[in-house]
Amino acid sequence: MAGTLVYPIRNPVVGDSLNSVDAPTGRVDYLKLERFRVNFEDTKYGGDNLPGNKQTTIPNGTKVYIAMPQALSVAYQTDYSAINMGSAGVAAAQIAQGIVAGSGAGGADIITNAIGEAAGSALPEFAYNKGASLASNLASTLGLDTGVTGNAIQALTKGRIMNPFTEQIFNGVQFRNHQFTFKMFARNKAEAREILNIIKYLKMGALPSLGDLSDAEYSSLNSSVGKSAQQAANATSTASGAAAKGGETASNSSAVYNKTGKFLNIPDRFQLSFVRYDLSKDSVASLPHYKFMPCVCTNITVNYTPDGQYVSFKDGIADLTDGVQTGANQMLVPAVELGLSFAETRFVTTIDAAAGY
Repeated sequence: MAGTLVYPIRNPVVGDSLNSVDAPTGRVDYLKLERFRVNFEDTKYGGDNLPGNKQTTIPNGTKVYIAMPQALSVAYQTDYSAINMGSAGVAAAQIAQGIVAGSGAGGADIITNAIGEAAGSALPEFAYNKGASLASNLASTLGLDTGVTGNAIQALTKGRIMNPFTEQIFNGVQFRNHQFTFKMFARNKAEAREILNIIKYLKMGALPSLGDLSDAEYSSLNSSVGKSAQQAANATSTASGAAAKGGETASNSSAVYNKTGKFLNIPDRFQLSFVRYDLSKDSVASLPHYKFMPCVCTNITVNYTPDGQYVSFKDGIADLTDGVQTGANQMLVPAVELGLSFAETRFVTTIDAAAGY
């Protein structure tokens, strides 16, 4: 199929009868990868986590199917931190609740009661901490060392400490990350070519391209900012020319404004999914292990010696017609280990988890 790269290019087992020893492989599960990019010319905000934001995307058109990796796992991480609220913090939370409630609906009463309760609940902590502070000041005056605290005094005299009212505070959710490792064997020249094309497809999607500054954008920026940037460039060019000629002004003082390769265009993003190919029906169906949010590719590793020893194809299989300038047409080793790392661009919520993410 045009626009499709598949590994392996044929099913592992091909036979004549479903009941025979060499029965054909009925189904094959794949990781499907599709590249796309955000069309920033038609998108005001290119982020993924602004509610209601609309992105226009441009699909690459080529789809990659790789037989399932050696290991498959997914992690859901949330970020919490332990906070010692203390009696003052608890009171502050109650006061804040009253402020949010406002003057109506008992808001003023909530604030008044919270302040009164705060004063009462903080009294023991205040008293013992004040005593510890006085002891520390006295020791400092006498040139003595002490590490006494209000809690230390209570622990030694009352057998207790103040309740810190420690709470786990939710700070947010982490983006999911996905790591896959594939060991790919080239059984013939066609499969060696397919493996190389898959690796090229992934590398080209993970890396940026150079972008030029267009004449229209330069003119727009120049008219908005003014001529100061160009004047500064001209002055620098003039001074450099004068220094090079022993103080003489260069005949051409106009700066050559570099517009080529001014930017790095953002790499493509990836949409991943698990699919199952049914040989008997010649159809592809979704395989709902879990779904993926749009991803960026953060790392690609290609190990050309996965078995700890370098082995290359013989000349009868190796295709070196392209030479070293444009690269080979195929993999030149029989096996490679491909490692891929992806980070999702949207965080997962309860609604997404219920939907299969």
